[in-house]
Amino acid sequence: MCGIAGIVVQKRAPAFADVVRRMCVALVHRGPDSQDVVDLGNCALGNTRLAIVDLSERGRMPMCNEERNVWISYNGECYNADEFRPLLEARGYRLRSSTDTEVVLHLYEEFGEQCVVKLRGMFAFAIWDAREKKLLLARDRLGIKPLYFSASSEKILFGSEIKALLASELLPRKVDPAGIRAFLQLGHMPPPWSAVAGVKPLQPGSIAVWQNGRFRTDSYWEVPQVANGRSAHPCMLPHEQLREILLESSRLQLMSDVPIALFLSGGVDSAVLGSLMRTADVGPLTALTIGFEDRPFDESETSRQTAQQLGITHEVVRLDPSRVAANIDDAVLAMDQPTVDGLNTYWISRLASEAGFRVALSGQGGDELFGGYDSLVWFDRFTQVAKYLRFLPAAVGPRMFDHQALPFRWRKLSYLIGADDPFVASQLAVRLLFLDHDVASLLSPGLAISKKPLEATSFISTVAEKSIGELSDRIAFVDFRAHLEARLLRDGDAMSMAHSLEIRPVLLDHKVVEFVMSLPARLRLQKKKLLLDATRECMPAGLYSALITRPKRTFTFPFDRWISQNLRHEIEGTFSSGRLNATAVLNANRVQDLWRRYLANPGSVGWSRIWSIFVLAKWCETMKIGI
Repeated sequence: MCGIAGIVVQKRAPAFADVVRRMCVALVHRGPDSQDVVDLGNCALGNTRLAIVDLSERGRMPMCNEERNVWISYNGECYNADEFRPLLEARGYRLRSSTDTEVVLHLYEEFGEQCVVKLRGMFAFAIWDAREKKLLLARDRLGIKPLYFSASSEKILFGSEIKALLASELLPRKVDPAGIRAFLQLGHMPPPWSAVAGVKPLQPGSIAVWQNGRFRTDSYWEVPQVANGRSAHPCMLPHEQLREILLESSRLQLMSDVPIALFLSGGVDSAVLGSLMRTADVGPLTALTIGFEDRPFDESETSRQTAQQLGITHEVVRLDPSRVAANIDDAVLAMDQPTVDGLNTYWISRLASEAGFRVALSGQGGDELFGGYDSLVWFDRFTQVAKYLRFLPAAVGPRMFDHQALPFRWRKLSYLIGADDPFVASQLAVRLLFLDHDVASLLSPGLAISKKPLEATSFISTVAEKSIGELSDRIAFVDFRAHLEARLLRDGDAMSMAHSLEIRPVLLDHKVVEFVMSLPARLRLQKKKLLLDATRECMPAGLYSALITRPKRTFTFPFDRWISQNLRHEIEGTFSSGRLNATAVLNANRVQDLWRRYLANPGSVGWSRIWSIFVLAKWCETMKIGI
């Protein structure tokens, strides 16, 4: 796992190698083992390496072919690299290392841009083809690994993190108004927006090509829509087929020359991972759990029982809120761009890194693939309500519900009245943090706009329009695109790589995703029954019995208490007029009014709204970003 950075220009300028060196310094946490920049004329390519496979100098990057006219800077893991080695050697390529990077490089030489469709894993890479003066950027199917760029006809700048692009000193430190507005409503910045003006994320499952001043992007994979569910192996039941795919994915993702940890909660997904690894004979495995003094949030006892039944070493680290408060600046910097999520991943990753681990397994994706979220019930309920109320005038909604005296969770019900699309209305009523006019009042006048719909509404509508099938299928598809890809995976990468830790979400192998999404909703969206049936033979009988009766819990922190107690001093300082006015992104008076309302009645505002505003203000300060 690594950090990549680079620049390609129409007219060569030797000073651009120094630009990429600055970018790599900003990415050193992603690759503390080695750092290098190569000047290739019109291209300067950089890499910071976290050595996971082939720890020798043979794996150093950027890496070139034998003729030194094709170069790659690579971030990620290609789990099926070994299956291509015989093919490449038969076609005359001489592989000098055991890295997957070298395999990807030669696959490009052999298959060009189509090399990406052959890769199984998580990756983001840049290939400079000096023969054609062409830059190829690529990102894995699910967007597990990030890649950002800023492109014009004169040059393209790219890197694993926004911090790297800012370190180039070629971009103004200004917020992207559209991205900021989307963040205030969704709690994250979905593509095509980012937090910084002029910077965009490459979409998951996409490539980008810059050549002769021309830039294009193409999608090579989409999250599958529900198919007919026909089996490729008609003699096997769906859960049996899923078990085989999961075991194959588990064995492939054990690819590592360093020890591997397991993030273990008290829930189903991480217990399933532990069972799969036990069956795959991973060898010594250490499970890590965060514990809290607040009993409603503490899963240390249930995770201890799971680890004991699996027969694996288990470590519980209790997280004191004073430690969280003391390290809040570092956590916000690690976010790379504002998000209401990710603090949990920051701390479990930090603890894993402090324990000496470089790779950890995560159960991300289990809820989205197998119907684990309780919120699905609310989406369903609100969709039905919106169908009944769609014939009322839309103006009735705000008159009934959109009053400052009402809690935000009630005010959002205004979206359900007079909606053109009841399904989209239900998504907005559940997902949005702030209503449109709240965004306008919270932001400085230069960032607020009166046009409708706002970016968050456009994003949700666009994703919803692509969803097909039964209502439950559509809900799951939007959750996959709008929550898992856009927030959880991005946050997981940023927060883990801040501590030089590689997280592998085993359940999000695209082969697993393609199979599961091909099944009817009645099979796959039953509170993880399919996942448990598939892995029952892999786990001890006692564990299976415990999991099927264990209530669903979401791994989160006790923010509601922390915000009004342990973090209060830091929040109030950040919300001071002087500090808010320094970046001029947020309206100080409106923010302070909302904070006072929260302290008087937390339930009327909700901790997530205060936290989102605090993160945005703190991020702008830390990154020295303004308008």
